[in-house]
Amino acid sequence: MAGHYRIEISHRQDVGRSAAGGNAVSSFGAGTGRVWSDTPVIPIGSHGCVIGHLFSRTDPSVRIVEFAADEVLAIRASGGRSLLGDFWGAYVAVLTGVDGSVSVLRDPSAQMPCYYRSEAGSLALASDVTQLAQRGPQAVNFIEIGRLLIGVDTIGRETCISGVMELLPGECITSTPEGHTISQWWSPWPWTTPERLLSFETNASRLRRVLLDCVGSWASCFKSAVLGVSGGLDSSIVACATHSQALELHCLNIVSSGAGGDERSYASVLASALGRPLHERHYSLSSIDIEKPVAPHHAWPNAPYFMQGIAAIHSGFSSEHHIDAYFSGNGGDNVFCSLATAAPFVDRFLTQGARSGVMNTLRDLSLLTGADGMTILRHALGIYRRVGGPPRIYRNKSGLSASFIEALGPFRPLHPWLEDTEGALPGKIGHVKQIIRAHRGIELYPRAESPVHIAPLLSQPIIELCLGIPTWHWVHDGINRAVAREAVRSIVPHQLLRRTSKGGPSGFMAEIFQANRQKAEQMLRDGLLARAGLLDLSIFEGINPVTASGSDKARRILDLCAAEAWARWWSDAI
Repeated sequence: MAGHYRIEISHRQDVGRSAAGGNAVSSFGAGTGRVWSDTPVIPIGSHGCVIGHLFSRTDPSVRIVEFAADEVLAIRASGGRSLLGDFWGAYVAVLTGVDGSVSVLRDPSAQMPCYYRSEAGSLALASDVTQLAQRGPQAVNFIEIGRLLIGVDTIGRETCISGVMELLPGECITSTPEGHTISQWWSPWPWTTPERLLSFETNASRLRRVLLDCVGSWASCFKSAVLGVSGGLDSSIVACATHSQALELHCLNIVSSGAGGDERSYASVLASALGRPLHERHYSLSSIDIEKPVAPHHAWPNAPYFMQGIAAIHSGFSSEHHIDAYFSGNGGDNVFCSLATAAPFVDRFLTQGARSGVMNTLRDLSLLTGADGMTILRHALGIYRRVGGPPRIYRNKSGLSASFIEALGPFRPLHPWLEDTEGALPGKIGHVKQIIRAHRGIELYPRAESPVHIAPLLSQPIIELCLGIPTWHWVHDGINRAVAREAVRSIVPHQLLRRTSKGGPSGFMAEIFQANRQKAEQMLRDGLLARAGLLDLSIFEGINPVTASGSDKARRILDLCAAEAWARWWSDAI
């Protein structure tokens, strides 16, 4: 199912427009801008268009396939900003101005990718970086690869492909003959400070309505979809919220070795409640090749090797069943503010003072984390002392050379959402950081070749509502994501609602490392990352993946190998 697009804007008279997409017919053209798209295009009169899926902000939401005349007038009068308040979805919007400018807006959910390459007098944007960059020795930005490996919190618009940038969610880039400017049209911060604090029960009720509406709206767009189910909260919410729709939903559970790798008992509870069969598949080492890039269409080498296993399973499943989309609960932990720090205590203290409710939150955090009250208070004091300072960022220096880390200079968040957090509660800073992290792993496969991936829990109305819920509500009664659990109490099986454990493919990743240990070391010792000065190869010394620290090292080595394989592909070295 093709679903990619390309946008070209040229103010240069001496440059003709390229035939993006080969012989494809242009989907929209006005002034200096032209659009080629295989995904749905909704004209905004003759003045622009929306590429992707769009829904109204009504109750219930309705899919938009064409704009009414008054909607076109409102979009034009607002310069396009009304799209963010009157609609939601997964889209980019192209807007032409009376002054000859062309603007491109990316919606806040990040579910429609948007990369761009700019030159004097021209701007090209696309859903796939392979449409903007050619493979070759100069294609890879090793500084950004190193920054990514240190931690996702340290990266911003710049990608790991030289000359290619990302238009971040909620941003608008405007191109004129004088140049290109980027404006932040949507920010999470206004949503973190609601006019009044609502009760836990009220927030749960509001979240229920929005969840059912958004997930149901997405389900109405497709005839058949695969949903990866583990019996965890997030995928169960998506499954139960799509159950009443006409969507033919295939529940797929993938089994791996090791503790937590087999979640069929939980997934079976969900499938039984929905009255649907559970499709079971197993990860296979035969589908893994660590010398091949996991996701070369990604602008960052951040896809782990087990995704090769998932891709093989999806490919086989799609050959057996007609599939229009892949659905997932991805981003649920992030949007539902799954914090395990003392920040909710600090947030409540700063908001309400030393009331009895603060001690309730202390109790909740103790139940959630297993830490005693004094330990939580000690951590809370550390957070309180940093209030007003720059956000702390997670850093992992393992396997990276000291000289490279020193050359990078001070670590600071480059994402514009984290540049000015003055006055923000520490827990809300953590919540926003989680949402940013969720944006980095949405695209599963190239849109020109595979069904689209939909992560309904990252929908704009859900994000906006969740940002306004106090962080201490999310840990209510010592349960993480407590508001979401309460919101779906009557639609998700009770056995799954109370589940606090979480499985995953860590056992399979250990198998991958054990089967490829020697190849991994050779890859890194003889590879591009080592030549670029990024690596500290002493990470291979004394590794024993049977232990917890050994497992951490093994996972890190596989992360480095995935980055190496991606860099070789883009450098055309494999």
